[in-house]
Amino acid sequence: MKRLLLGAIVCSFVSITAHGVDEEIKCSFNSKNVILPSSQYTPSQPYNALVWVYKGERYTDANYNRILAVPSPDNTGNEWYSPDYVPDDETSGSWSTHTAPFSSDEYYLGYRSYRWAEPEIMGEIYMRRTFTVTPDDIPATGAVYLTSGHDDAPSEWYINGVLVHTATDGWDNEQYILLTDEQKNLIKTDGSENLLAVHVHQNWGGAFADCGLYLADMTLTRTYLNTVADGEWPCAYYMLNYNADFTDAEKARWYAVDEDESDWLKGVGPFSNDNNMFYTTEWPSQLRPILVRRHFNLTSADLAVMADTELTFTCSYDEEPVAYLNGVRLWSASGWNDNNYVRVVLTAAQKELLVKGDNVLAVSLKQGGGGGHIDYGLSVDTPYTPETGGIGSITTDELVPDDRIYNLQGLYLGTDVDHLPAGLYIRGGKKIIIY
Repeated sequence: MKRLLLGAIVCSFVSITAHGVDEEIKCSFNSKNVILPSSQYTPSQPYNALVWVYKGERYTDANYNRILAVPSPDNTGNEWYSPDYVPDDETSGSWSTHTAPFSSDEYYLGYRSYRWAEPEIMGEIYMRRTFTVTPDDIPATGAVYLTSGHDDAPSEWYINGVLVHTATDGWDNEQYILLTDEQKNLIKTDGSENLLAVHVHQNWGGAFADCGLYLADMTLTRTYLNTVADGEWPCAYYMLNYNADFTDAEKARWYAVDEDESDWLKGVGPFSNDNNMFYTTEWPSQLRPILVRRHFNLTSADLAVMADTELTFTCSYDEEPVAYLNGVRLWSASGWNDNNYVRVVLTAAQKELLVKGDNVLAVSLKQGGGGGHIDYGLSVDTPYTPETGGIGSITTDELVPDDRIYNLQGLYLGTDVDHLPAGLYIRGGKKIIIY
């Protein structure tokens, strides 16, 4: 019986520093980090796969998403996605090797296709793609994306016989998913052969089947002011009556650090006038402008980190936002950016506005027609380079006994145990449990 690994996606770890600031490794897809090329993102590197195709009848609505055929098990009972499967023409039909891209178009992204489907004829394609990798290709603490382009569905992707991803409906030639650590660890990095097996169903119209592996770009993010992705956030806020009231509010320097907040409402953001991802506190944006103030505390260590790294202000807004850092205008924008976020990297001069102790990042938004929302945050982002050896690369010669602490992925966490969350760690080359 096949196993199924479709767990929640976790890029890496979250820890709490000694000064109470969240640190998190975040992943992003980068098509330049090729482990195994795909037709969609690395078309200049066409790959070969063992392919089994079934072409059925003309499409009808009654047969929508109905799988028409599956390769038979081999003579010893192995299924088509098993690494031990041995294709046998007598029991499983015709398997043959073909070169990507696997599309209904004559050419896909400039390369001649293996045309496995016809536009109005339902069909199935089953692919077996073997490959070898080393720890240099997939570092122990690295993260991996699976490209899973498909047209149509149902579709499935297996790594070494284990189902890691499914698409149940529709099509998306550009789809990719971040593998969980458990899914990534299915890939053998000792030089032995791996199998990536794929099935894609064709309903009607265009057809496309694809797969590939890419090493994630990883960034260590230290969050000082979180956005809604990490939950609600505390603030002080004030709703003006009209946009014309901004003139008096700015004369009174509502955004200054020493503003008297006794008349301000205390609550949580983000704010929105609609039941959407930002709807934590209601803001009738079509009627009234809003002023928002968020405090954050910095230590000398924080200031030193910020001086040497990239400090980023992120903001999703609707509409006409103006941001102030410690009483100085930091940034503004016209209109709105829907559910997207602008990223503003602070200059050296802007970072000099920060002080030890209390700081204020304030944002105003105007009254406008239609929707309205505000969500913003502040974080330090530094590139994270995965370690090729993970825990296995940490030896007692490299550690000060009972001093340096690592998580189970081999990431150095400092020497202070008092502020680490409960869990299992490595210190002095030995496992320790923190309660």
